[in-house]
Amino acid sequence: MLLDKRDELYRSSILKLLIWFAVGLFLMMALLLYQLYSTSLHLYSQNLDEWLRGETSQLQAIASAEGIEAVQQSINNSKESNRYIYHIANHASPSPTDTSATSYPVIAQIKQYQAYNDLPNMRATTVELPDGSELIIGIDQERYLSFKKQLDSSVIWGTFFPFIALCLIAILIAVYILKRLNLVNQTMNRVMLGERNVRLKVGPDMNEFDLLALHLNNMLEQMEQSESKLKSLTVDIAHDLRTPMGRIKLRIEDLLYDNTVSDYHQDKLENIQSDFSLLLDTFNGMMELYHLENGGTPVNKQQCELSKIVQDAIEFAEPTALDKQQKLYLTIEMPCPLYANPSLLFRAVFNIIDNAIKYTHEGGVIEVIVDCFGVVVADNGMGIKQKDRERALDQLVRLDPSRTEHGFGLGLALVKTVMKIHNGRISLSDNYPGLRARLLFDETVNK
Repeated sequence: MLLDKRDELYRSSILKLLIWFAVGLFLMMALLLYQLYSTSLHLYSQNLDEWLRGETSQLQAIASAEGIEAVQQSINNSKESNRYIYHIANHASPSPTDTSATSYPVIAQIKQYQAYNDLPNMRATTVELPDGSELIIGIDQERYLSFKKQLDSSVIWGTFFPFIALCLIAILIAVYILKRLNLVNQTMNRVMLGERNVRLKVGPDMNEFDLLALHLNNMLEQMEQSESKLKSLTVDIAHDLRTPMGRIKLRIEDLLYDNTVSDYHQDKLENIQSDFSLLLDTFNGMMELYHLENGGTPVNKQQCELSKIVQDAIEFAEPTALDKQQKLYLTIEMPCPLYANPSLLFRAVFNIIDNAIKYTHEGGVIEVIVDCFGVVVADNGMGIKQKDRERALDQLVRLDPSRTEHGFGLGLALVKTVMKIHNGRISLSDNYPGLRARLLFDETVNK
């Protein structure tokens, strides 16, 4: 069940749309934050350079006016002296860049010094002192790197945390919408399985989901009314026609016993009687289905064993299989005790077996298997195409276009109705070759 929900979430177009929106927003945020990041680093670098130039200009003025001691006194008294690194370079020792310190103009460009002896990596300028030596004024590069590190952390959190939050919000929104849509899908599936009295819950907010539920409920109500009228009309017609057709059948039987009727007409009357019997059986079957589906016929259930019912159905159908030289096998893998109506189950199982015999060629093989879930009837006949399997379970549907076999398409419809009464279902699948029909009971005594 959890995997199914995950699969639904992965396939959700709503989630994909929200994720694409989050990705687009993430790219826009990343672009803006990158611009802000670059600008912040550039401005901070310019501020450091401005600090250096300001300090250099001040000390240069002091050195020119008052001398080296005044420069030293100014450095000691400055509240911002801990911001800078000061170093005296004379002409006898190499500079931190392995070139003469005099190569750096006073209060000019900011140079990037590499670490030299006890000097750290720094950005620095020089001040020429009255004695010819040079005062190197620098700011530790670690200050810039520390700011960059803090900015990196802020940018990363400011970019990925909102993106992750957006993705989580997108998933929550998708789950909420899918939950509402799944209620609609589940209701529609129940309608497709034959339930007509189900309705969707309509909330007080009357949002788009409530409006959808309201419209679907109206549609289901109209469908239920139309279907009920159609079924009632069909049953009424069948009921009204059954009486006059029964009388016609009796009159035909009277003619059959009339000695004055020639043998030729006797044969014709027998064919007419046979056709009338099939027609009456069809009307009776339609009325029975109607009453079963609508609860008009009480169904008395008792504890019974499915394997015993299957054995009785096979014994009843075996002569027909022998006429077609077919092999009919029964395998009881496990007992299957049920709380059911034995008569209805017998008819359902017999209809499935009879259907397999009818549409399997002469000399074919039909295998009946009973397990703890129900019964399987598998044959190697012509089978049913996948697109026609659902339709084959409807009333008055025949998939034999040539109509070479007797019947009016009520057998599988009766099986479907009986299984529904017993909280089960019938499934049709391919037997490669042939058809594999399973009567699956969701509730058995063992369960």
